[in-house]
Amino acid sequence: MATLFKKPSIKMVALTGAFVLCVLVGIGLWVKNLATKDLLEQKIEESINSEVSIGGVEVSIFNFPAKVVISDVSLMPKGGKVPAEAPVKIGEVSLSIGWLGLFQKHIDVKHIGIKEADIKITYYKDGTTSLEKLFQSPDEADGKVQESSKKKQGGFNIHEQGDFVASLGGLSISNSSLNLVLEEMGLQLECKDLHVELSSIQIDPNDLAASNEAKLKAKSLIRVYSEKREHYGDLYIDGLSSISLFNVTTGEIESEVDGVFSLSDESWLSTKMPFISRSWDQLSVLKKVGLNVGKAPERASFGRSKSISAHYHLGRIDITKPLSIWVEDWEVAILGGGWLNTQTDQHDVRGELLASKKTSAVMAPTILKGLELLPKELRASVADDMNKNLFRDDRLLVKIKSTGDFSDPKIRPDGKIIDLSKATKGAAGELLKQKAGSLLEGLLK
Repeated sequence: MATLFKKPSIKMVALTGAFVLCVLVGIGLWVKNLATKDLLEQKIEESINSEVSIGGVEVSIFNFPAKVVISDVSLMPKGGKVPAEAPVKIGEVSLSIGWLGLFQKHIDVKHIGIKEADIKITYYKDGTTSLEKLFQSPDEADGKVQESSKKKQGGFNIHEQGDFVASLGGLSISNSSLNLVLEEMGLQLECKDLHVELSSIQIDPNDLAASNEAKLKAKSLIRVYSEKREHYGDLYIDGLSSISLFNVTTGEIESEVDGVFSLSDESWLSTKMPFISRSWDQLSVLKKVGLNVGKAPERASFGRSKSISAHYHLGRIDITKPLSIWVEDWEVAILGGGWLNTQTDQHDVRGELLASKKTSAVMAPTILKGLELLPKELRASVADDMNKNLFRDDRLLVKIKSTGDFSDPKIRPDGKIIDLSKATKGAAGELLKQKAGSLLEGLLK
């Protein structure tokens, strides 16, 4: 009896297994037939306002998880003159996907890998970007979208995916480059050897406030140029940040980044940058105390923390911790609390110019000689005032503030420095009055 019971069971299992295998083979063949480069090009071009070129597509449905590899992808503007180089080129996009999650309304992307991407973006003065038209819907590009519904057409909205919970096991970008032109600021940023890793993120459109955070690692060489291609510096950055991907209220993609990025010893900035050169010019106020600093050297390096701590949102960068830049024996310390808007070029920064202790010790005797020109009765109070405003921890100090356009900053001293020459003359005049007053008083007696 047991044997008769087992045989049908084994047969049933075998038949079920064969059926499942046939289904998987059928799905695999179906997916492979559908996921052709021509079909993908067609479907993507139906979604965005771009001419799409794909070199090849490989689908491995029997891997666990399944894997899709798309190679040699490029996006170019539709119609008109095709640029010599596409603004978006990607050597390879690989996706590892758990198919079974789709039956539970769960998009389970194990990993997205992007290799050898080359992306060029221009941020125009009117606030738009060169890539916006590429990613418009075709109807929006043709002007067929009514004004009232344009806000709903412009891109991916997580609130419209309310039936799905999506998880991203990881995103990596490697051996890539990103070229940014900031028209308003007159800057060009070339990000070379770009490597980015996004940690696990669980996205629930129905509870976005609790599922919107991720960790982001980034490493790159950023070359900074002026609009005239003057080399303004090299920044070798490497850091970890927390990132929010969506606006919780609207559901639109709206990145907000909070991070600390270390700077290698090879990082440097040119003193020809308007902010640094005009900060250095403020040292001319030291002539009031008899000091002449002279011209700035060609390069500045990063000192003390050797890192950038900042918060980024909607084009605005808020400096959360002081940033230290060394110009020979002088430190330009950009204080925390300042901000810079990359879209409007506006900024508001407080800073300090501090001489090294060694340089301060050399300059101090010159200042003391100026104090000796003052009457003894005034020397103590003037010296006390100078110590409060001109020195900190035995270092010579000039406070500055910078506002307006960052490409054309208005920098001025942010504190008072006593002019010893004027103070000497003023003290001499006051002393003469006192002496004359005593003489007159004696004569009247």
